[in-house]
Amino acid sequence: MMKLSIIANPVAGGGRAFKSIGQTVRDWKHPGWEVELLTTRSRGHAGLLARELLQNPPDLLLICGGDGTINEVATLVPEPPFPIGIIPAGTANVVAKELGLPMNPVAALESALKRTVRRVALGELGPGSRRRFLFVAGIGIDAYVVSRTSPGLKAKLGMAAYAAAIVDCLRSYSFPEFQVTASGRTFTATSCLASNAKAYGGGLLFCPDADMNDGLLDILVLEGSRRLGLAWFLFQSWLKKPQIREWAHRLQAQTVEMEGPEIVLVQADGELAGGLPLTIGLSRSTFPLVVP
Repeated sequence: MMKLSIIANPVAGGGRAFKSIGQTVRDWKHPGWEVELLTTRSRGHAGLLARELLQNPPDLLLICGGDGTINEVATLVPEPPFPIGIIPAGTANVVAKELGLPMNPVAALESALKRTVRRVALGELGPGSRRRFLFVAGIGIDAYVVSRTSPGLKAKLGMAAYAAAIVDCLRSYSFPEFQVTASGRTFTATSCLASNAKAYGGGLLFCPDADMNDGLLDILVLEGSRRLGLAWFLFQSWLKKPQIREWAHRLQAQTVEMEGPEIVLVQADGELAGGLPLTIGLSRSTFPLVVP
């Protein structure tokens, strides 16, 4: 008998996927699998539940939640002894889309039971925090947008809540400068992305060459405070046409260092993760994700 554990965030995406998975567990139709459903109670609880499973590891762990829920598990259990599958249940579901997973929660569960594993690198924030990320760390206006997006509005409007926050932040953000050093070059930036994957929330494409398996971070550095120029840059990224500008720099590096004022915010996989100074690199471990 195989053991399946499901850690589910009951409020992710308004709870729709959670209800569907709960019904699937109640009507369980896989006699070769013993299943348990573990429900999170608060932010950070998913990672704690995953760590408790190390005492009696399942044959497969599924995360029913959004990118933030998956990030919690990757941060606290970066080297799990079991493969980890994703049941998309959040607003953006960036990691699930990057991996080509079914967006239907029941179809994603059925696919995950086949346990086809792809090992991916994890990004890592330091020094000290060891916060991990699967697809992106954002510094500057990117993280400011995250801070200004209402969880309640996100549950009701989905990605439209982020769009509203972007419009608001393009008007109100003060664009404080900070220093970014990577691959022997130093920039005075107002925003920066360290991408581990092509995908980004809302279908935006910023780093078309990013790859979770190439051992490199794709860095996007933006200079200056061009509000209209940045709005056009975002629109073109939404059209999957990453722009080349004299104030937008793309490079690849294994690590990137940032120095600047504490008011410059940082986000990891869509969740706030502190401020500057900061070093971003790739973890030596790999994370076993289940893919179609």
